[in-house]
Amino acid sequence: MAILEVNHIEKQFGHTKVLKDVSFSLDQGHALAIIGSSGSGKTTLLRCLNFLETPDKGEIIVKGERIYKAGETKMSDSELLQKRLHFGMVFQAFHLFPQYTALTNVTLAHKLSALKKPETKANRKEVFDKINARGLELLDQMGLADRAYHYPHQLSGGQQQRVAIARALALQPDILCFDEPTSALDPELTGEVLKVIRGLAEKKTTMIIVTHEMAFARDVADEIVFMDGGIIVEQGPARQVIENPQQERTKAFLSRYSEG
Repeated sequence: MAILEVNHIEKQFGHTKVLKDVSFSLDQGHALAIIGSSGSGKTTLLRCLNFLETPDKGEIIVKGERIYKAGETKMSDSELLQKRLHFGMVFQAFHLFPQYTALTNVTLAHKLSALKKPETKANRKEVFDKINARGLELLDQMGLADRAYHYPHQLSGGQQQRVAIARALALQPDILCFDEPTSALDPELTGEVLKVIRGLAEKKTTMIIVTHEMAFARDVADEIVFMDGGIIVEQGPARQVIENPQQERTKAFLSRYSEG
């Protein structure tokens, strides 16, 4: 069953049309990898899903509910925040707060969200204790149980990215989104982050992964979308797209990667 349906999304910046009639769906528990050259629209698509950018056309449906349709009444800030909670976002850069520990980075958004609920006022300590326990559990899942009280400057790049993944998971999003999660890492640190994502895939976490790691996409994703020039050129089962692409543009892109 499709947890996400993206229908006819378009996005333009000035005179440049970055996304052109993009449609796809994603089943619950599946991982979708999005591949393509720089400038193909991959990151803009993720930002539209997370409402960091507003699509000019199209609609987004999550769990059968239409959460966005272009041209409808402008969303309030609270509505926007609520819709963003469907998607957990892990960026290329880690974006951790340098003044807070790993645990606080993971739990801060959840605590701020809890404070907006009237019922939290009566039992704030109990609520925060549960959020902290969940944060420690997530850091343990990331292999960082012994780094919970370390600050970002005390962590390697790979460890910081794993904290960022734990933070994205803390609010229990329907779909976890990764935008080139290893591009800011040295090669020796890339493996530890990919191992975490592989583990999430094995647990049937619903994910969208923009990546330049072709072998990883082939082995971990259920399906692959290849984008070029703002359109989806080819999509299908991961191994089929990587090993037996049908479109000439896909073949040309993958041949450049194999040569590199």
